Amino acid sequence: MAHAPDTPDKARVVDALRQTVDAALAALAKMTEDTREEATGTESRAESQYDTRATEASYLAAGQGRRLLGLRALAGWLSQLDPGAPHTAVGPGALVCLSRGARPDWVLMAPEGGHTVTVDGVAVRLVSVRSPTGEALELLEPGDEAEIDTPGGAALLRIEAVC
Repeated sequence: MAHAPDTPDKARVVDALRQTVDAALAALAKMTEDTREEATGTESRAESQYDTRATEASYLAAGQGRRLLGLRALAGWLSQLDPGAPHTAVGPGALVCLSRGARPDWVLMAPEGGHTVTVDGVAVRLVSVRSPTGEALELLEPGDEAEIDTPGGAALLRIEAVC
């Protein structure tokens, strides 16, 4: 297991991510319930054939429901993740230090991405293994490089450490 300077404690990273995802899950569950009530409530009855409030609310509730399922799956995965399991290559559960020039970037590879936590002053992002970045990094080891497409053009990422 290679370590880079300022390696965040993986157990603390996973714990912070669990708390963040649990909070997001609770907030989204409440929003989804409120939206579902709005979509089916008497106040959403169409006042004319052009009134689409109920339809729009039902689309919003459906999207929130899909996001809720993704967060529940991520929470379940995090609850079973063993932060002490060693990783020598990038894959699900690996804490990875990437460099893009002089700037280190810490990521935790997971089934779903989109959350960031700060532990010991180091920001760690969840990156989905199914994302373009996750797919480009899969199975790489410290010292390997991958080129990814970004909105600003191609970027070269170097794997500095995998924990």
